[in-house]
Amino acid sequence: MSNSVPTKLSKDLANAVYDDWKRKVIDDAKKRAVSQNVDYDTFKNMVSVAHLQPIQAASATRQDRMLPSWQFNADGSLPEAHQMSDAAAVALKLMQQEPQDPPTTSGDFYREWRRNCPNPDSKYRYLRLCGPGGITSLFKVEISSEALKEIIEVLEACWLGYAGAAEEGQAGSALKEAGFVVQVLQSLSTAGRFSLTVKLIGSAAKKVLDSLLTQLEAAVMASETQKEQLESGTAVISDSSSRQQGESVDPLMGAELSCNTSAVSRLRLVYGVAAKS
Repeated sequence: MSNSVPTKLSKDLANAVYDDWKRKVIDDAKKRAVSQNVDYDTFKNMVSVAHLQPIQAASATRQDRMLPSWQFNADGSLPEAHQMSDAAAVALKLMQQEPQDPPTTSGDFYREWRRNCPNPDSKYRYLRLCGPGGITSLFKVEISSEALKEIIEVLEACWLGYAGAAEEGQAGSALKEAGFVVQVLQSLSTAGRFSLTVKLIGSAAKKVLDSLLTQLEAAVMASETQKEQLESGTAVISDSSSRQQGESVDPLMGAELSCNTSAVSRLRLVYGVAAKS
């Protein structure tokens, strides 16, 4: 018999089935406690909660409710306007749940990363909120192989999108985004027991990392080509007017200095990812 609660067929039958199921799971809990040779308090605790069902994240956040009949169409479907408002509310709720302040401990980071960053884009924004310096202090003791793998996957999936958007706003900003990625990878490599952790991320994550480093190398080559064009006078880029207008300081200011051929090569050595010949 399954340990999941059976579907309720009718009120009387459901109660009878539920009672039978409850007796079964409590009896199983007693046998399990006896086989583990636990003390009385542990035995009592195991038996007292045997029939309780764990609350999943999805069910804990659901706010289902029955709507009044006048809010439905004649055919019983929900009006489109109401559906759109619900979708907008969900999107707004997700945005409001995203972290607004950088974490102070690795435990805070893991909690926000898993609970309030539901997709790669929100995770990438969270990494930018933490900053390379913050990541260094968060994982000073160690970083789990699962977190390291997820961060690598997020960087590879999102950085080009942010770099492209930045480049449209100001020439050369894409290299700053690449520099931010390099700094994050450098910060992660300073974590305690990193040499052991990086061996546990698996071959699939290593392939993703190789793709990321290849993209960074391409960004460096493109930047060097652009510099050569500037020096030869074939391209002219001026940002003096934007400086005169008193623009806000770029949070990635100076990050492009971290993205160069030698820096990416060192990352390949540290992470154990050989360049393809």
